[in-house]
Amino acid sequence: MNLSPSLIITLSLLLAGIYGSIHNECTCIHDGKNRCLCEGGIDTFPTFLYAGRLHSLSITRMRRLVTIDDGVLQDFQQLNFLTVIQTPLSKLPKMSGLGVHIPMHRIDFENNKIRIIRTNNVRVRTDDMFLNYNAITTIEGWAFNGSEISKLSLKGNKELSDIAVSAFQGLKSLREIDLSDTSLSYLPVLGLEELEILNLENTKTLRTIPSIYDLKNLKKALLTYSFHCCAFQYPAKHNPKRHKVYIEQLNRFCKSVSRRNERDMEEGFGEIVPAFHNSSNLINPSNVDVVGEVEKKVHHGIFHQISASISYGKNYELCGKITRRKPVDCRPQPNALNPCEDMMSWAWLRISVWIVLSSAIFGNVAVLAVHIFIRSEKNVPRLLMGNLAFADLCMAFYLLLLAIMDLISTETYFNFAYMWQEGYGCRIAGFLTVFASQLSLFTLCVLTIERWFAIRHALYSNIIDIKLAFKIMASGWIYSLTMAILPLCGVSSYSNTSICLPMEIGDKFSLAYVIVLLSMAAFGFGLMCFCYIQIYLSLNYETRTRGEGSIAKKITILVGTNFICWAPIAFFSVTAVAGFPLISVTQSKILLVFFYPLNSCANPFLYAILTRQYRKDIVMLLARHGMCHQCARKYTFVYSRPLSNNNRNTGETQL
Repeated sequence: MNLSPSLIITLSLLLAGIYGSIHNECTCIHDGKNRCLCEGGIDTFPTFLYAGRLHSLSITRMRRLVTIDDGVLQDFQQLNFLTVIQTPLSKLPKMSGLGVHIPMHRIDFENNKIRIIRTNNVRVRTDDMFLNYNAITTIEGWAFNGSEISKLSLKGNKELSDIAVSAFQGLKSLREIDLSDTSLSYLPVLGLEELEILNLENTKTLRTIPSIYDLKNLKKALLTYSFHCCAFQYPAKHNPKRHKVYIEQLNRFCKSVSRRNERDMEEGFGEIVPAFHNSSNLINPSNVDVVGEVEKKVHHGIFHQISASISYGKNYELCGKITRRKPVDCRPQPNALNPCEDMMSWAWLRISVWIVLSSAIFGNVAVLAVHIFIRSEKNVPRLLMGNLAFADLCMAFYLLLLAIMDLISTETYFNFAYMWQEGYGCRIAGFLTVFASQLSLFTLCVLTIERWFAIRHALYSNIIDIKLAFKIMASGWIYSLTMAILPLCGVSSYSNTSICLPMEIGDKFSLAYVIVLLSMAAFGFGLMCFCYIQIYLSLNYETRTRGEGSIAKKITILVGTNFICWAPIAFFSVTAVAGFPLISVTQSKILLVFFYPLNSCANPFLYAILTRQYRKDIVMLLARHGMCHQCARKYTFVYSRPLSNNNRNTGETQL
């Protein structure tokens, strides 16, 4: 039957014997493109007498289409577009012969229920093939054997984790593959030699990225982790063995070219020189830049395999120069918070961290030791100082974990990044730093209020007794533990940066969490400034005693150290969260790694070790063990009775 262009025929097919008793309609447009759109409730793939002439077939929302028999699609030899979407199809039909004569434009099996792609399941020629948002869990070896597919997309198969090493082997002409939003732990490289675009976004289970020597044609990569991009920037550090093999191959190649050149110089003019086929497995000149001599910088070269041979003259030209591969356009880019080589980025920062953590451990252990071994005096200041020292010691341990990881991963951090950031190490470090910072801030606020009452309002100095102090600190512990646990439960994350701070603000809960942390820091700093300024103003400048002058100096130091530690972080963090970052990522790392934990080093000295009360406690402790008896008698005379809540406002001993 001859059908005129643009004639629309609605075929009401009674599917008795083939499709049961279900009546369906397939709308076909015969306009030179021969297109059919089928919708309805049939449970078997529709076949047509004119299938051999059909160019486009779209099957959508067929709620009973669970299977398509193998071999059914072989009759559709002239199809350019095949779409089967939004059906309960659980098995990908065996496709063989599609696009054999004329390559297809698109095969789309998106939003079905397909679970497995079996061996030799697909043998087609098409520009694009989409298997997005199915329930695929497994891809067997040689699943696409004999196919020629330019773009293959498996996006959104969140349970896809079992993929054979040879899954893509036998697949030709693949230029782009999309495996984003899957659960792959590794990427098989057999069959990906010609790949140019790789998409692995939101694939958080991917531990390692293949070497650039396996993806020789790669030009663009969209990945989940920035440290995976480092593998393409530093191939020698990513896979030293493969790099060594490459250098040896390059040296042998260059020697072969040199010997060939000497032999060809003796051949007669006009003689035919055959192509140097051995080069085809080493160099692709389209992806290299000639930038210098081989002898000087050969270790930067990266070549890749192509099917076509390269002429001898081109080989000799490339071997006589250093060839460096064009860089892969890889995202997200590494930065100071997610570096490639050194976790601390700078030598001075590494040294500073060790100095700060050593001082913090020494100071806080010294304070805790005195509070543990001297139990005769139990008062509010001792309770608060013990909590402050414990919090600051936790911060010191956080720095210690960072420093140790930095030493282990020197110059090759990206090789350890997944293990560190996605493992228990970063979770423990992140928990310690959030818990320590919040408990330290909370304790400093309570300590400041207690001293404000003791000095500014002496009549109410007993308002915070030991029982109330215990209750207040219990609430502080609950708050601090809660804030430290939330990132472990999916609210923000400790894994986004190498220094394990919760900086993820991708959803409203994470954003609210970060805002609470910053708000508490700003509130705490403001409260301490207010109280200490009032204490300072209460000391009359003209009539102040020597002791009061000492208190004024210590207040200045306390406010100054808190300002240095908290104010810059709070200010620049708020501007960044608001969408107006005023400093670079590199500068923010200095704030977070150096200034952020500086309080843990300064607090034990400012609040305890440098006070007269602490010196007295040390001497009395030594006297118990047979040392410093003379000094002990002196302190016994000066302090005729233990410091209690009734005489806490003695000024200098508290500041």
